[in-house]
Amino acid sequence: MNDVTTKSKILTAARQLFVENGFSGTSMGKIAKLAEVNYSLLFHHFGNKEQLWVAVKQSIARDAANKSKTLPLSNLPFKEFLSQLMANSIKFYRDNSEIIRMINWQRLEPAEQSIGVTLSTESNEWLDAIKHYQHIGNIDKELKPEFIITLILSIVSSAALDPNVLIKDKKDLKAYVDFCVIGLLKAFR
Repeated sequence: MNDVTTKSKILTAARQLFVENGFSGTSMGKIAKLAEVNYSLLFHHFGNKEQLWVAVKQSIARDAANKSKTLPLSNLPFKEFLSQLMANSIKFYRDNSEIIRMINWQRLEPAEQSIGVTLSTESNEWLDAIKHYQHIGNIDKELKPEFIITLILSIVSSAALDPNVLIKDKKDLKAYVDFCVIGLLKAFR
């Protein structure tokens, strides 16, 4: 077996176990056993459990991002951009159960292993879009783009990640997105 195959087997096994059991509930021994590799190879390929956790999160995020993009084109009117961004983001989370599981596990884990918002290619694209709308006057230039993204993601996560009995169907979801967009438009001026 070559190094690429071994590393892939380890990542696949770790992904399954981390999604099922979280960081604390998964041991390196269990990963080695499921991957059917020597225990020492985990450390050879990933250094330690924390680095393997990060690699799994990156793998899940990359796979989900390849499946569906959340960021609409920034040539749309700002209100439409926000509506599509929120609707796409909610759908993204709902369509990617592994991400939801990892985020929920993260809530229970020590801060050092957080998924968090990272400066990935996609988050840089979000920042660029926000800066574009600031440049053309739709968003107050004094507001930090990073705070704007955090606010949008917080609003999205409340609908996508947590059970919400008030958002029962597509009609309620559209009303929620419309309500949030109106509030965001006021906040960003």
